[in-house]
Parts: sequence; structure tokens; C-alpha cells
Amino acid sequence: MMMNKKYRLFWGDLHNHNAVGYAKGSLERSIDIAREHLDFFAFTGHASWHDMPLMPGDRHMHWVKGFQAHTRHWPKTRQLMREAGSDTFVSLLGYEWHSSAYGDYCLIFPEDQPELFLPDHVGKLLEFARQKAALAIPHHVGYKLGWRGYNWRHFDPRVSPVVEIFSEHGCTMSDRAPYPMILHSNGGRSVSQTIEYQLARGTRFGFTASTDDHFGYPGAYGEGLVGIWAEELSAASLFEALRARRTVAVTGDRIGLSVTLNGQPIGSELAYEPDRAFEVAVEAPDALEMIELLRNGRPIQRFFPEDRIDSPLKLPGRARCRFQYGWGPWSALSLERICRWDVSIRIEGGTFRAVEKHFQSGPFDEELRDRLIRVSERELHLQSFTSRKQAYLEDPTKSLVLELEADPSARLTLEFSQPAQKRFVLPVADLILENAVEFTGVFTTESFVLHRLVSPEESSCRLLWEDRGRDRREGGDMYVLRARQHNNQWAWSSPIWVG
Repeated sequence: MMMNKKYRLFWGDLHNHNAVGYAKGSLERSIDIAREHLDFFAFTGHASWHDMPLMPGDRHMHWVKGFQAHTRHWPKTRQLMREAGSDTFVSLLGYEWHSSAYGDYCLIFPEDQPELFLPDHVGKLLEFARQKAALAIPHHVGYKLGWRGYNWRHFDPRVSPVVEIFSEHGCTMSDRAPYPMILHSNGGRSVSQTIEYQLARGTRFGFTASTDDHFGYPGAYGEGLVGIWAEELSAASLFEALRARRTVAVTGDRIGLSVTLNGQPIGSELAYEPDRAFEVAVEAPDALEMIELLRNGRPIQRFFPEDRIDSPLKLPGRARCRFQYGWGPWSALSLERICRWDVSIRIEGGTFRAVEKHFQSGPFDEELRDRLIRVSERELHLQSFTSRKQAYLEDPTKSLVLELEADPSARLTLEFSQPAQKRFVLPVADLILENAVEFTGVFTTESFVLHRLVSPEESSCRLLWEDRGRDRREGGDMYVLRARQHNNQWAWSSPIWVG
């Protein structure tokens, strides 16, 4: 997907954790996992919490020991992150600074950083970030002020051009946004702390999403990812794009959003102009339900892709198909079960044009990996594992989204060696109107679903919208593009401002 024929969309995670701090897993494992399915990642280990309260039963010592582990590991962290990068993968050094009074920041550096600076005031932290040309990205901003909610009085766009709007904590766009903040002990969302409230006040920033995963799994599906529109895959180019706010925040599926206003990209600030022309492009891995253009927080344009579809998909042609696998026993006795998967997926009468990996973090296991080997354009080999244990939002499944080019007679063959010796053959055309649900053994064993095919008309669009004759408005106008799939995966573009 391209924007302005100049920028490409890269996907990554700018906020994640492991045992270099108080989470789980080695940094070596995190790097290995990130390389498997991301274009870039920043490791942001737990570093300090200067105003941490004492907790009953000395529970605060869990944090204290984690910070000590992070400090001891810092020289090795720097070394491993330096060595992790390549021509096809960017690794960024960072760490997380907590504060009850000021909120949490992820500091991310454009290059190696010997000093681990852990001050007791946010002003000192932000000045350090300015001196080092680092980013200081606020996150889970919607919590109550004083309870690690973000202190907006200290917002500095020079070092915080983007703000994290979604992670495994939940969504902070508003107090009524999807994905409420219910997984932690910090309480619910405060209206005045949320993204929409602050944007309405005139604060200007772009959007990111990242996992904040604590099982050492960067890019864990469903916990948040950021798409960055950059000229190339390099640290310098990614930092330039982040400072320019050319970013897309997604909850899970990599929904590519592109919007230009009078030719200017996401994140731009334009002078007043009464007539505004928008070029919109959306490329999603699954069926889109709705695309909206918001002006100052209110929809002014809506598009429903299914409204323009008057007949089922026809082959030959392109389509997407989600292979989802997992489920399995639900009784308390089987919560510790980890199921290993080894399956070859072949297509006859067609090709695999692309594959998107949706691997989530649960369960934690230092040695197990999710691996997808693209043997050829007609065969894929997947090695993976699933469990109900530690599954994010209790979803014990993972998936691949297969982009196919298929003839009317094309067939998919799935050959399993784990969790059981099984072979399934299915005509691709059967997936136009019906999905395929199959089990790997008797009742309560793991199963998989080949979802119905998704046509290009359902998953992508190009739109030309206009907003003409706008009077000059104090504070200007702000435009955001957002999209929702039928499976409740969301995406938001960073704003564009006019005036």
C-alpha cells in the first residue's frame, strides 16, 4: 500500500515488555518473535516509578525488583538491540518511565543511548528527551489523574508528537470507545483524560497503538499495533514519520488507512482553505463494515462497502481467507494445556499472493515459537501453539489471513501432523457462501475454521470526498479517518488540521 507514491506503510510495536523488567521472557526471545512478523519494534523495559505507593503485602516489591533487573541489564539491552537490526527489520532502544502524578512515558531513542536517565520529575525527563532527540510517548492516558493517568498539563509536542490511544489496557479515544479499560487495577476511563476531549481543547498530536504486552511477545495480536507511513525502513525514516505524525493506530488487524487533504498526508497542518478535497484509500485483511471521515469529532462522510456489492464473489479472481485455529478444552482441568500445531497448507489452481500473521502472546513459553515458512507461492508451512492459558481477552485462537488468486476449480489442502494426523481438502469455491469448521479429534479437542472468502470490494476501497465552503473556525478544523471491520477490529488515522 502506498501514499502519495512516496511513503510505504510499515507495521510495528513501540511498547512491550519481558523479564528485563517485571514481565516474562528473555529479550532474545522478544527480538526473535518481533523479527518473525513485524517490520520494526522498540523494546521499552520497565525502568522506574519514583512516586510508587507502598502496597499491601509488600506487593510493590514486584515492581522494585523489576526495575533493579532492568538497570542491571541495560548494557546488555543496548548490545542486543544494536545487533537485532537488519536491512529488513528495525530495532529501537527504549524504556518506560512510570509516574502516579505525571503518567507513563515510553522513551524511544534514534540511536544507542548509554545513559539510563530516571528522574523524579517529568520536566527533567522531557528535557532529557529533547537533548537526545528522543521520543517520549504517553500511554494509557485515560486513567484518572494521580492514578498513572497522563498529566496533560505537561504535554510537549516537541518530544510527544504522537500519543498511544490503544493497547492491551484498552482504548482511550473516549469514555464510550470500544475496548473499555477493564484488565488492570487502575480503574476506568476519565472523560477529561481521553483523546477526543484533549483534541477538542486544541491539543495537537498523532496516534499510535502498541501492545504493552507483558509476555515478551511484541506485536501480540489484538493488543495494538502502529502503522507508520515512511519513505524507507530505517530508524531515521521511522523517526521522521513519527515526528510528522504519519501514523495509523489499529487494534489488531492491519487495516491500512491513507488519507490526503488537498494533497497533504496524515498528520499535516494546513493553512485555512474553505474547500477541502480528500483522497481516501483503505486496505484491510477482512470485511470492512464502515469507513468514516470525522470533522472535529463528528462524522461528515460514511461509506459501507457492502452497500455496493450486489452479487457474491466470483472466481477466477482474488480473495482473502482467514485460517483460524485453536479453541480446545474449556474445563478447569485443561487450562494448562498447550496444543502444538504443524500444518502444511497447499493450493491447487491458484497461488498465495500474501499472508498476514495474527499470532497472540498467550500462553507464555520461553522456547515455543510461532513460525510460518512460505515454501512457495502454492505452499505454506505453519508451526504454532495455542492454549486457553493466559489468552488475551480469553481468545484461545490464532490465525493467518491468506490472500489468494484462484481459479473456479482451485482446491485448498490442509495436511496436519500436529495436533493429530489429519488431511482436509476443500474446493475454494465452497468458501464463497459457507465456511469450513473442522475438528482435529473428538469433542473438546482443538479445531479450525476456514472463514468465508472476502472479496476485494469488501476489504478495500478508494474514495473521493469533499468538504467545501467551510468558514474560518477559531482553532481550525481537524479531520480523522477511522474504519471498523465486521469482526470489530478498528483503525484510526492521525488527524489532519486546517487553519
